[in-house]
Amino acid sequence: MLKIGIAGGGPGSMIGDVHRITAEATGKAKLVCGALSSDYNKSLTKGKEIGLKENRIYRSVDEMIDEESKLPAGERMDFLIIATPNHLHVPAAIKALENGYHVMCDKPLGMSLEEAKRVEEIVTRTKLKFGMSYTYRGFTAIEEIKKIISNGTIGGIRKVMIQYSQGWLSELFEQAEEKKSGLWRTDPKFSGAGGTIADIGTHAFNTVEYVTGLNVEELCAQVSILVSGRNIDDDTNILMKFSNGASGTLSVSQVCTGEGNALNMKIYGEKGAILWDLDQSKKIILKLAESEKNIEVNELDVDLNVVANELVDLHSESILKGFINIYSDFIDSITTKKNTGVPDIEDGVRGMLFIEKALESSRDKKWVKL
Repeated sequence: MLKIGIAGGGPGSMIGDVHRITAEATGKAKLVCGALSSDYNKSLTKGKEIGLKENRIYRSVDEMIDEESKLPAGERMDFLIIATPNHLHVPAAIKALENGYHVMCDKPLGMSLEEAKRVEEIVTRTKLKFGMSYTYRGFTAIEEIKKIISNGTIGGIRKVMIQYSQGWLSELFEQAEEKKSGLWRTDPKFSGAGGTIADIGTHAFNTVEYVTGLNVEELCAQVSILVSGRNIDDDTNILMKFSNGASGTLSVSQVCTGEGNALNMKIYGEKGAILWDLDQSKKIILKLAESEKNIEVNELDVDLNVVANELVDLHSESILKGFINIYSDFIDSITTKKNTGVPDIEDGVRGMLFIEKALESSRDKKWVKL
C-alpha cells in the first residue's frame, strides 16, 4: 500500500476529489498528507474532512515535502498528486522529483513548453516515475480501439475526426460576484496561454495520437474567443496532417450551450472505420465495406457506490473508472519499476508542444510543424 501526498484538492476542487478518490479506489494506495489550499484554514477544513491527521496537513507544497522527507521511509509519502491550477504544476513537480518522490500530474503539464522540458530533464536524470492524467487513456474502449487499429482491421488510416464539446463557459461567468469553481482556467496568469485548448484540447490530441499510433506532423489552427470580454480562448478548430499522410480535424469548445461533457471520435481507414462516443463509452462501432458491428467492452469491475455521492456532475462513472485504471498502472510502475503504458512525461511535453504550436498557427495564420 503506497502512501500519497496531494497538492491542491481543497474545498470546491472537483479534479482534486477525483484524483484522491480514484487513486485510493485502486486499493493500492492511501492518502496520508496534503497541502490542499493556499489558504491554510481551508486546507485544514478539507484535510480533516477527508480524514488526514492535522500534523500531516501542510501550509505549502514546499513545507509538505520538507517535513515528509524528515519522516522514516516507511511513514512518508511515496508519490505526489498535483491537482493545482496550472501555474503551480511545474514548481511542485520539480520540488517533489528533486527530493526523490514520484509524481502524478493533472494536465496540462505546465504553463509553457520550456518549463515542461525542464521537468523532463529532471525525470530523465532521477529515473523517477512521472504520470499524466490523460483520463481517456484509461478507458477500456480506447485501449480496444488502439488494438483494432494496430491489428490492421480498418487498414491504413486516411481520415481522423475528434470533437470535444462542453458548455460551462457559454456565459461570461468571470464577471459574476460569485465565481464558479475552476474559473482560474480562464485567467492566463493561472492557466497559461491556452484556455480551452489546454483544458480539453490536450485530451483530444493525446487520445488521437495514442489510438492511431500516428504523430501529428503539421497543423493549422483557429484558436478563438467567442464570448465577448473573455481573456483566453474558449473555442478551437484545427486541421491536422499525420505522419502517414492522413488528414484530420480536431474541434474543442467550452461554449457549446447545453453540452455537458461530449466527446466523440471517428477514424476512417482503407478497409473500414471506427466510431466512438463518450455517451456510450462501452460501445465501439466498427464499419467495414459491407458490414457494421457493435463491439461492447467490459469496463473495470469496481464498486463505486462508496463514492457515488462524490461523482462529478456531467462526468460519467466511466471517467472515474478510467482514472482508476491510470492510477493502477501508475502505482504498478512504481512498485515493479517497469513501464506499464501509463501516460508519462513525454505525453506531458508533447501536450505543451501541441498548445504552443496551435497558438502560433492561429496567431500567424499558417500551417506549422510540430
